[in-house]
Amino acid sequence: MESWSTVVPYLNSAAPYLIAAAISMLIALAEIITVFENDALRALKTWGSFLLVFLNAAFAAFLLAVVYSLGGGGTGTNRIWVALGVGLGFSTLLRTRFTFIKPLPGSTEEGVAVSLDELYGRLQRFCRRQIDQSLATDRVQMVDEAMTRLELAILEQRLRLLLEGGLILADANAATYVDRILTQPKYTEARKRMLLAFGLLNYGGLNTLKNMLKNAPLPKKGQRIGGGLTLSADSGIDQSNKAETRPLSNIE
Repeated sequence: MESWSTVVPYLNSAAPYLIAAAISMLIALAEIITVFENDALRALKTWGSFLLVFLNAAFAAFLLAVVYSLGGGGTGTNRIWVALGVGLGFSTLLRTRFTFIKPLPGSTEEGVAVSLDELYGRLQRFCRRQIDQSLATDRVQMVDEAMTRLELAILEQRLRLLLEGGLILADANAATYVDRILTQPKYTEARKRMLLAFGLLNYGGLNTLKNMLKNAPLPKKGQRIGGGLTLSADSGIDQSNKAETRPLSNIE
């Protein structure tokens, strides 16, 4: 009991900082999830997501410490309310542009403004690039495998079910997405496969394409697969483990 009684004061002191940090973290997490809706869990596991969430929490805790040092914390319950205010207010400040001096109409002088939203936007873009790079490798490998193992008709059917069957929320142009790909005379079959596979990734998520590949039979020796590629007995490909892949740069 004595050891617990010594810990309680530290917990009471840390609670306001944890509250402010938790609010900022939740807002940052919401920003990431709304962008990567179909692949949110994998996006949250990336280094870019960790950096964005950590910096939001760290800056909120730092701002709260500044407020307390200036005598704005109060005592008891007031400290909790201040922490709530800082957690919510800090997130709003980061996404706001402040104009301190605005010239009169007709003046050629520029005003004095602080663009916190621009600074935070740069941080978001940096973290977004890190997330995209982390996810890109798996996505490209998945599409490349789908191009070689899944027939064009299967890709078309599954994507139509998603977009035209009302199974997901999509924009108005999504219903004609498949038709615009298939009716394009300049597209080769390989490119149509690629675009349909990316459509499944973007609208259905990584698991949709992964489950399709899991249920798809592996190509047999001598069987024609995506893009007219034929597997022969001396092709040197271990077909029991993986399908033949081709770099996307070779696609016209």
